[in-house]
Amino acid sequence: MVADEASRYRPPSTTKASRLIVLSGATAGLCVVAVGAIVWARHGTVSAGVFSSVWTGWRESVWEPWFGIFIVALWALQWRYPARREERALSNGLAQDLAWFLLSPILAVTFISAYLVVLSAGVTTILGDRTLNLVPSLGIWRVAVLAFVVSDFMAWYTHWLHHRVPALWQFHSVHHSQREMNVLSDNRQHVIETIVSATVAFLPAWALGLNTGAASTLAIATVYISAFIHTNIRTNLGPLRFVLVSPQAHRVHHSIEPQHYDTNFGTVFTWWDYLLGTHYPGDHEYPPTGISDTGFPMERSASPARIVRTWGAQTLYPFRILVARDYAQPISGGGDV
Repeated sequence: MVADEASRYRPPSTTKASRLIVLSGATAGLCVVAVGAIVWARHGTVSAGVFSSVWTGWRESVWEPWFGIFIVALWALQWRYPARREERALSNGLAQDLAWFLLSPILAVTFISAYLVVLSAGVTTILGDRTLNLVPSLGIWRVAVLAFVVSDFMAWYTHWLHHRVPALWQFHSVHHSQREMNVLSDNRQHVIETIVSATVAFLPAWALGLNTGAASTLAIATVYISAFIHTNIRTNLGPLRFVLVSPQAHRVHHSIEPQHYDTNFGTVFTWWDYLLGTHYPGDHEYPPTGISDTGFPMERSASPARIVRTWGAQTLYPFRILVARDYAQPISGGGDV
């Protein structure tokens, strides 16, 4: 570890409980996935249609018309009402996030989709149909909203763990590396973190007996919200900030300034941060963002070839750090960038 990186660490002794939780969860998850893989290998089939659907799935993920219109509208808003004018509407960071936006769905419609099939098979094999099945008594959309709220709390908790457990932080730091927040910044997410997020979204929906269609609708809603809160727009949502995460609140979470570390972990709702003591009280601050890791492969050019190479380097970087074991306890942002 080099000296100028020291500001992004805390003493590791504070994370024993978090490490135990992560190790226990990871062990249980691997067992479930192993069972699911065995079941799927015995009874599942792989056809040419599975591979031909990759292109269709990618196209539908990237070229969804309403989402495209939404992104253009957000871009116009951040151009007109920027949180920080020094962060350009067109930047190397936006170009790099565009690469994540275009390339990440390939993993989502292949590896992540296969993982969820195996996870579902494992959970069903081990637990059978032991779901709460609240749909008959509450109705599908009440259950959907309940699953959404439960998933949001679990997202808050796993987000907190990503900032407290050194190994998880290495993957999450890819997302925090953005120094120029924009409408595509939420797409800068490592595939390992995406697996964790997909699991968190799946389990409450399964436990509550929610069907795939309703769960997918709520997942799409989260995508729209996540795009909004990562924009460079100067707004804290006024009175709504006490319920919903705003671009201002999430910018504070991405801040490199020490007073903002370990705050505002909410994804959709802010009440988890209020209840659990991680809400930052300043509602009108718009700090710079990024991480202090000088070894992280930051984007330096908008050249397509350089952007693709940087995407690959950013994807591989957490694995390189973990193999070298050159890490300690993280904090949310970092000192100088």
